[in-house]
Amino acid sequence: MRRLLSTFALIGLLAGCGTTPPVLNYTLGPLSAGPASSLPTLTGASLVVGPVGVPAAIDRLHMVRLLDDSRADVSDSHRWAAPLKTEIARRVAVELARRTPYSRAVAWPQVSIAEPDLSLPIDVQRFDADGFERVTLEAVWTLRKAGKDVTSRRFAATEQLAAPTWEALATAHGRLVDALARDIAGALP
Repeated sequence: MRRLLSTFALIGLLAGCGTTPPVLNYTLGPLSAGPASSLPTLTGASLVVGPVGVPAAIDRLHMVRLLDDSRADVSDSHRWAAPLKTEIARRVAVELARRTPYSRAVAWPQVSIAEPDLSLPIDVQRFDADGFERVTLEAVWTLRKAGKDVTSRRFAATEQLAAPTWEALATAHGRLVDALARDIAGALP
């Protein structure tokens, strides 16, 4: 019995010697450079970006890549720093504040504006990483004023990865969200 316990203790020690890879967290990348002027003014029309809906398959912190038509790689060691729906709303709000007269654009749900002039819900229908080759974003966004739809559009774009890495995957996701923000900015009144 003593020999059996010693064997289990040795196995436990050896198992503890293995190391797990570190968990790396990613955002949608750095925000694009804004105007060289000082801080934006907080006057003018207000805009709340969100809520943002994302497909259940990617509504997680783990990064996901499609391997083929029926298999996905859900990474244990590469994760988003925040939920994608939160990151998308934040990034679109910042980009719209920089690109449009809506300097008071904020991301839902961290809303500091009680009654915004406009709201912008976004329904992400696809935000797929096809291996380490490309990322595709398909979304429908609607601009609302006083609870009524003003305009609505479908957005679709694909971005090639610069390298077969998780960092390049996160950067491609960010570039697509920037393209979505430019599409929205072009349609704002």
